[in-house]
Amino acid sequence: MFWHNSLDWDGRMEIATVIHFGKDDSQRVPALRHVGYEVRESDSLDRLRLNLEGDEADAVIVSEVEPRCAEKAAILVRQCSGAPLILFRRLNATLDESRFDRVYSPLIPTSHWLFEMAVIVMQSKELRAASERLRREVETVRAESRQQSARAKAEQQRNADAGGPWELEGDEKDGPESRSQGRHHRPV
Repeated sequence: MFWHNSLDWDGRMEIATVIHFGKDDSQRVPALRHVGYEVRESDSLDRLRLNLEGDEADAVIVSEVEPRCAEKAAILVRQCSGAPLILFRRLNATLDESRFDRVYSPLIPTSHWLFEMAVIVMQSKELRAASERLRREVETVRAESRQQSARAKAEQQRNADAGGPWELEGDEKDGPESRSQGRHHRPV
């Protein structure tokens, strides 16, 4: 299948990375790997934290084991990553689903969630790329602002050393009489 990959800026195929947290009793990890995703598995919150601290994940899947653990995983993901967070429900227990970007029932067909996963990953990559472009633009503007500020300070210092912006070098030699004769220049 072609839709699980996306093209990066130089035309190379870029594989998406997914973190899977929880028990994989529905065989989602093999399905993800079969279509080309790199999958990092986490069977504990500590392992999830380590996986989140590594390279940026394109999505995080939580296979519900126990509602409280799923909610803790969601909180951890939100603290450490901007990756889309997907929950696969197993139980009918009460769970705050608002913490997740997508929630699937256990009966959803594999082809359906794989397709939606591809769309989510593609959108996430596009958002990250746009964010990176904006970050670079902001850094460029900051650098230009620092240069302008340094130039302004240098100009202020040069004016202060010269006796002010309205003093001409010849004014000091000519004395006060030359100023009264109209030789004093002011900027426009």
